[in-house]
Amino acid sequence: MLDPSHTPRQLNWNRVLLNAFWITLLVHASSRMLHSHVLFPDVIILGIVILLECIHKWRPKLGEVSIMAGSYVISLFVTVLTASDILVSPLIMLLPLLISMIYLKKSYLIASTGFGLLYMITQLGLSSVHRSVQRSEIILVSIVFAATALTGFAVIRRGQDLIRSLANSEKSEQDLRIQNIIMDRLSKIDALTDLYNHKTFHEYFGWLIDHQQSNPFPMQLAILDIDNFKKVNDTYGHGVGDIALRQVAATMLKHIGADDFAARYGGEEFVIILTSKPLEASYEIIERIREGIANLPIPEMEGKSVTVSIGMHDLQDADSKNHVFQKADDALYEAKKTGKNKIVVL
Repeated sequence: MLDPSHTPRQLNWNRVLLNAFWITLLVHASSRMLHSHVLFPDVIILGIVILLECIHKWRPKLGEVSIMAGSYVISLFVTVLTASDILVSPLIMLLPLLISMIYLKKSYLIASTGFGLLYMITQLGLSSVHRSVQRSEIILVSIVFAATALTGFAVIRRGQDLIRSLANSEKSEQDLRIQNIIMDRLSKIDALTDLYNHKTFHEYFGWLIDHQQSNPFPMQLAILDIDNFKKVNDTYGHGVGDIALRQVAATMLKHIGADDFAARYGGEEFVIILTSKPLEASYEIIERIREGIANLPIPEMEGKSVTVSIGMHDLQDADSKNHVFQKADDALYEAKKTGKNKIVVL
């Protein structure tokens, strides 16, 4: 499973935050140039941002933690190095708080709140007792900081609720999609043989006939019927009869190609549609199926096997759906009448 801190979306957020660091560095360096030509501290901040860029590129799994740590260092440097006459400079300590909100992690926000309040307490202790104005400013900034932190906790809680809600919605949608797939399969597949069912055969066969008439291609229909299947059920029981049906279906699937179609038409009767092959090639496939079924012993039938009679029809351009099926069915009747376990083509 992909680490959440390494997902494309998270990497994109890391990129956005690194861009924000570059902007912060640019603004801070520009403001210092107006007061002094000494930019050595800015070089240190530049080095930190470059280090974060390297981590983002070569160790992206550590990107999130490194950006949080970098935000502490950068905010502290900027606050300490900003001219003392800029009264709102401590507000840069809000940077880690804002990043914690973006990551929606309470642990980051707790650490950022502790870091910021510790800085405010330190500044309050260092301020002169006689400079009540400065102390009032620090207290005011601390109140703003605390309010922002409380807002951050509410934002993270709300964000996590939305994420859980979205995850539940996605899971429900996925469950519904899976259920629809299962229902669609159940409506198309014969449960016993795992072949397509009677309804699906007629839908697909009708579509193929229409398509074939506008864009001709070779196609044959074969109807298979298990010989003396009633005797199998009467002698060995319907459970063994079901086993025989499954073995016949498995043999059919073993020999047909990806372009072919097999279905259980009903009872002991099956249909196969063969496409994109001349009649001779299709006949060879059906013959292999007939031989495979006849030579496949069924242990539950004392090692005996079943046989199938098969009727085939090679589709002609003007053939209708009913005509094709009737010709294959007539061929099946002829195979039954003339000895069974054989193929008749009409």
